[in-house]
Amino acid sequence: MKKDNHYLAGALLKSTGTKGEIILKFNSGLSDEILKLESILVEVDGKLVPFFIETIKIKSSATAVVQIEGINSEQSSKEFIDSDFYISKKQKREVDLVLEESIDVAGYILKDQDNKLIGTVVEFIDIARNPLLNVKVGKKEILIPANEDLIIEVDDDEQIILMHIPEGLFDLP
Repeated sequence: MKKDNHYLAGALLKSTGTKGEIILKFNSGLSDEILKLESILVEVDGKLVPFFIETIKIKSSATAVVQIEGINSEQSSKEFIDSDFYISKKQKREVDLVLEESIDVAGYILKDQDNKLIGTVVEFIDIARNPLLNVKVGKKEILIPANEDLIIEVDDDEQIILMHIPEGLFDLP
């Protein structure tokens, strides 16, 4: 199979567990639509080889744990670690809404309602009904609710998020 007819979806990050499960790192955000994938194409010796998915579980906004048919031990899964994986253009269309909804604000500057610098966004954590911003404030990282009601403005050109910071938020342990 030719790579140019497929979408580079991510990489096989690492082996997990003793039954050959593998953590997939996606290049874009995930949602429940990813659970519908029946197969992935793994680059092996420069060629794309189809592998069928037995189970898939979302682990975070960019990772999922998969059990691939025929890979049933930690040892057999290790030979695929750090390999790129692809999905077909048809599969990409099926999960396209997911891939386009990914919010990438890592590196954005967070300022409060008074335009005071709070810190730098490390990552957006997409938790249903409770999204969070992981923000580096000084030497520590703080999780801040990314509720739409609190966000005043997002300037993608300047990479600045202006947000109403609730009083006492930084006093929490």
